[in-house]
Amino acid sequence: MDTNYGTPRLVHTTTQPSGISRRLGVGLLPLCTILALLAGCTVGTPGLPRVWPGQSISPNIQARAGDIVELTLLATNDSTNPENGNASQVRTFTALPAGVEVIGFSASDDKKLPADDQWRTWLEQIDTKNNVVVVGFNKVESGELKTATLRLRVTAAAGTTLTFRTMIAWSNDAPDQMECDAQCVGEGLSYATADDPQLRAYVAEHPAEVSAFMETYQGGGKAVANTVSIAVGDAPIHSTFPVSALMASTQAASGVTFTTQGIFTPGEPVILWYNQPGNAAVHLFRTDAFDDGSIICGLSEEQWQQIPQNATSIVAHGQFSKAEAVYLFNR
Repeated sequence: MDTNYGTPRLVHTTTQPSGISRRLGVGLLPLCTILALLAGCTVGTPGLPRVWPGQSISPNIQARAGDIVELTLLATNDSTNPENGNASQVRTFTALPAGVEVIGFSASDDKKLPADDQWRTWLEQIDTKNNVVVVGFNKVESGELKTATLRLRVTAAAGTTLTFRTMIAWSNDAPDQMECDAQCVGEGLSYATADDPQLRAYVAEHPAEVSAFMETYQGGGKAVANTVSIAVGDAPIHSTFPVSALMASTQAASGVTFTTQGIFTPGEPVILWYNQPGNAAVHLFRTDAFDDGSIICGLSEEQWQQIPQNATSIVAHGQFSKAEAVYLFNR
């Protein structure tokens, strides 16, 4: 049985350069598409950053009108390339629900950087018209995690649910494409046309024109964080135990399928392990969250039976959101 149901699905698209049909004719359009992907005057920059967002709320179950809650925003750059993997202009955009007001702000680099440092995390904007808060994380280097915490006063009445949504955006310090040298261009063009002597001959006679079709650009990215919610009630309630359920469906023929609600950051790696008495954790496998933040994954019947009888729980942990769901054994 496949134990990784959460692998993201890849969709590949190409954009055809403008004006090619007028210069080359309809019959050579596939050549231009191939060259735009495989060859030309640029190559992909290795180790570009990907900045993962995450968020958590404290208290995480229920707050009381008039109480102060803390919303912590996470920005993690998972690149391992210190040369090309740094991100800059990193910003989060948080949609606040009606019923809270911002009264304070702090960040993980408050004690690391001077108050006037250009790379310091800061509260960039509170848009009261749209109820959106913008936090400037600025530079997040490869392998770095930064956090920012919004202190919020609850003004909503009991019976209300407060839901927080956050998006992150960033720029790459290095370009998405790097210039090829002459050898790189030649090898790429030869590879793209190797199976067709007519196309290969055309490229040999028009290398400059074909290379001119290629485009380079500065890039970056954006992503959506896990959604968090709390209720407003008569007393604040906080739990250090995972508040979301990891649901297990067992079938003798196909093993066990695990599912969760959309508690994770879309696309993030989710690690599953089981706990034994004394909190000894044993790794099971990794899967990836779907676009809605949920997971679907599982174990074969044989793998399920290999979990010891004294195991107490199975935990699914989001690598970047830190969100967790738990399954409790009832034996």
